[in-house]
Amino acid sequence: MFQLIPGLLYVIVLTAVFTVLLVSLTAASLLSQARTIVRQRYIGSVVSKRNVYKVAKLRPIRATAAAILLQVKDIETNRLLTTFKRPAAMRLYEQCFYIKPYFMSGAYLIRVNDIANVSTTRNALVVTFMHEDRVIALQCRAPNISKWRDSLHLLISTHK
Repeated sequence: MFQLIPGLLYVIVLTAVFTVLLVSLTAASLLSQARTIVRQRYIGSVVSKRNVYKVAKLRPIRATAAAILLQVKDIETNRLLTTFKRPAAMRLYEQCFYIKPYFMSGAYLIRVNDIANVSTTRNALVVTFMHEDRVIALQCRAPNISKWRDSLHLLISTHK
């Protein structure tokens, strides 16, 4: 009888650990899928697979592969459109601002004409843009944030 207790305890602990892992991974997956649906409803054409192909032949003004996409947020409703912070590649073109999160098939492509404001808060670049009468804020972190901000301000001023 005493020989069964350590084995039984071992089985109970393993079952509890795997149950917690299963529940937490399922919850994270469902939350991510829900945010994807909301993001498609809010900014469907801004983030898509076709954006990767649109900029494939263009030459960037500024580029970095070491960025982090912190969040995309609808300002008016205060609703987050992304779930997790993701590593990303960021590029600035003559006509658009492009950010492609790794491990995601689509990319964010924001036209320079749609950008309303560019600022930095807490060492992060905040690009506020208009999409179908909604004010959306994209927040990302990269090396040399001040250079990115200045380059975006220069492009916005030449396009408007």
